[in-house]
Amino acid sequence: MHRGVGESIANPFLHIRLLRLLRVLGHGDADASDSMNDILAQVATKTESNKNAGNAILYECVETIMSIEDSSGLHVLAINILGRFLSNRDNNIR
Repeated sequence: MHRGVGESIANPFLHIRLLRLLRVLGHGDADASDSMNDILAQVATKTESNKNAGNAILYECVETIMSIEDSSGLHVLAINILGRFLSNRDNNIR
């Protein structure tokens, strides 16, 4: 499979577009939001954060988690990711 933008993540732009689609589908719909909880948890925990593409995907994942009708478990995960962003020395990530 072709790796996007010289990164170790395949096609990060597609990942971001799909996360944005999930955000639209889950906004205001508790059933749809519940269906995507496992997917969002996997994206949030398995995406490599040592590359810019991974950080962009994690940021979109946080945006999606905060926008959908969600349980508090994913909200805690999203807040932890934001904390890692803020504690990073790289100004582009902060």
